[in-house]
Amino acid sequence: MRGIETKEWTCVRQRAGPLVKEVRYRRPQLRPGDLPGVRREKNEIVRAIRNSCFRRTPADRLELMLALMGWRATTYVLTFSDETLPDSFAGVRACWARFAKDMRRARGGAFDYVYVIEGLHGGRRWHIHCVLRDGDFTEADVRRWWSGGLVLDPEPLMQGPGDKFRRTAEYFTKERRDGVKIPAGKRTWVAAPSLYRALPPPEKKRVKSGAIRLPRGALWNESGTRSNAFGDFRYRKWILPPSFS
Repeated sequence: MRGIETKEWTCVRQRAGPLVKEVRYRRPQLRPGDLPGVRREKNEIVRAIRNSCFRRTPADRLELMLALMGWRATTYVLTFSDETLPDSFAGVRACWARFAKDMRRARGGAFDYVYVIEGLHGGRRWHIHCVLRDGDFTEADVRRWWSGGLVLDPEPLMQGPGDKFRRTAEYFTKERRDGVKIPAGKRTWVAAPSLYRALPPPEKKRVKSGAIRLPRGALWNESGTRSNAFGDFRYRKWILPPSFS
């Protein structure tokens, strides 16, 4: 039985606005002759590495998009009156497209946004959650240009120094497709193309240590580790304050 085969670590870091995610690992080598117990322990590390992919799940991907919106952004709920209520998922998207077109015209150009369509809870009426940057639009602007119904519950995307973008990402991805009202295969949330262009690729390099140092001033962080005789995995996530992001 062989133990860890390398002293070097692989470091992968993803930055998105004030959010930073970093993993460091020493991956075990799976061999045809591994005994079941050995393979089981090796796979514990392999799975941890695989599951740490920064863009693996919808919530993972949306968390990065929301982090790019930054500290100064607001979430809104756009509702529909009886007269304007669309009869389909496609109809709701068309309403957003008209709203976004009017907002682009008012602002004089493109803007960053994230929105999600929901219709399976809250009275089963269609509504849209959207996130807009405060520097682009005020609450009064949103109320002026949304003609579908009421604008409800405006609140900061980040609700204090201990908050995290993951909270909103998980909330926005909670609703499941039912294949009827929300069509199968249709993603309910959308981020502006400009956000995808703004997201830097992950940085990957070889390092000598598995220690992930938290920068001074980080307002929130989360960490975890998985180690055995065959490999190591460590991760850490943190959010920098506005002055550092």
